[in-house]
Amino acid sequence: MRRSNFLCSSFPMPSSKNAPPPPLPTVAAHAAASSDAAYPFATSPGSRRGRAWITNGCIRTTISLVVIAAYFAWTWPWYLQHGTQPGSDLPEGSWSAALSDESVPQSQRSSGKVVDLDLGAEGIVRAPPLGVPKSLRTKWAQYSPWHPLDKYHAPPAGCNITQVNILQRHGARYPNAEDGENYSKAVEHLSSADTFKDKRLKFLEEYEYDLGADDLVPFGAAQTFEAGQIAFRRYLHLINTTQIPFVRAAGAPRVISTATNWTVGFAAASGQRYQPYLNVIISEEYNNTLNNDCPNAGDGSREMDIWLSVFAPPIAKRLLKGAPGADLTNEDIFNLMAMCPFHTVAKETMSPFCAMFTEDDFRAFEYHGDLEKYYKTGYGEKLGPIQGVGYVNELLARLTGNPVEDHTTHNSSLEFPLDRTVYADFTHENLMVAVFAAMGLFNVTEPLDPRHLPPPDHEDPSGQSWIASRMVPFSSRMVTERMTCVRTEEHGKQKEGTYVRVLVNDEVQPLDFCGGGEDGLCELEKFVESQEYARKSGNGDFELCYG
Repeated sequence: MRRSNFLCSSFPMPSSKNAPPPPLPTVAAHAAASSDAAYPFATSPGSRRGRAWITNGCIRTTISLVVIAAYFAWTWPWYLQHGTQPGSDLPEGSWSAALSDESVPQSQRSSGKVVDLDLGAEGIVRAPPLGVPKSLRTKWAQYSPWHPLDKYHAPPAGCNITQVNILQRHGARYPNAEDGENYSKAVEHLSSADTFKDKRLKFLEEYEYDLGADDLVPFGAAQTFEAGQIAFRRYLHLINTTQIPFVRAAGAPRVISTATNWTVGFAAASGQRYQPYLNVIISEEYNNTLNNDCPNAGDGSREMDIWLSVFAPPIAKRLLKGAPGADLTNEDIFNLMAMCPFHTVAKETMSPFCAMFTEDDFRAFEYHGDLEKYYKTGYGEKLGPIQGVGYVNELLARLTGNPVEDHTTHNSSLEFPLDRTVYADFTHENLMVAVFAAMGLFNVTEPLDPRHLPPPDHEDPSGQSWIASRMVPFSSRMVTERMTCVRTEEHGKQKEGTYVRVLVNDEVQPLDFCGGGEDGLCELEKFVESQEYARKSGNGDFELCYG
């Protein structure tokens, strides 16, 4: 990465002020011919290629209807086959037998029975179910599919939301290229066994690794299409013809695809009345506020290796009983376990790799991810929080309507309006963790121990928690709501003020650091004051990243 405080480059994009939007993405909502489809943009708004962007509302509406129809065509066979089934059980001898009722959305329950799947609450087209028990898919750490941590609660009585800032991770993807090679080798090592004594391993006799690399899987595209619909339904009172969401994305193809799928979902939910598009793509060749970068920071590998040496050997010993003759390392064990989530989201059905492991195995796998995030860009790395400071300062600027004051990664040459009601930024999970740490969210009382698994549910005595699958699953999102409230004080006097509320995956955060009460509301002024670390650009930590 090159260091550049204010000279970060972006892909050439037209200004939203004077150019029409590009065409809808072809990867949205399971309609992708290829998940690595390039996002089309012109080099200059006045060129012939630039003029090709101009589409009238009828064409855009037709394209979106085709996209939605393709989504149903893609998923309908699944619904016909699985509509009333409770999901696949793990093979006998494994840990969680049945898909529990708690893993079925409320909208799909009727008189205690699972009913045919529908559009979901509020008419939203949902990402297709994976047929995986909740007790399993929530132990995949950062590879877990998005799941709400709570039912969304409207603001307290007397409060009206006036601005929304969404920071969202890309949707479910294939393994990155390097990890994919390691996963493939681990499968080869296990497949080299002389024989398979355990029937759960028999599938390896014919299995060939066939996962792609880096890009969104169709399920990931559907996740973000769904997220766009939810955003419109939830905040439609903030949207009109002059107030369209301002959308940015980090430059990785999977992040760009996520952002464009979100815009299509948003437009579809509005009946094509409001059609946001991707305003700014920020290159990841330079440090920027949507991609973490600090060359001198640790990456958590030491702590992860320590924990791997604790939990992997017993699993390897057990697997070798069912696959004598195979040669498995500790790293192979982790890579085989990672095949469970990646193979599942790619094939949209529970992978046979999942049945090879127990519930305790996946608790250990989850903790491996917890350690990585804590010691990479979280509180366990001195230079972790600084990597989220740039975004926090941009957030403060939007909330207050004042220009950005930041001496870390904000690029003042890029379009950055302060007058929008809805902002949506798309990024990676490591950047989100850095933002959490910079803001003061999920601040556990004791450092995570790489030698011992925490108590059940990973909860520490204070009730705080650091669980990767809850903080940064695929398509995770942090939403910061600004609102005006008329509140009654102790002596019955009413006071009007501006407040802030932060939700992570629909769960209201306590915001103890700025006096947040039971409803999670902080006065805007106190919230800004609480972000002293960010407002001071990290107290010199940014320079340590490169010194």
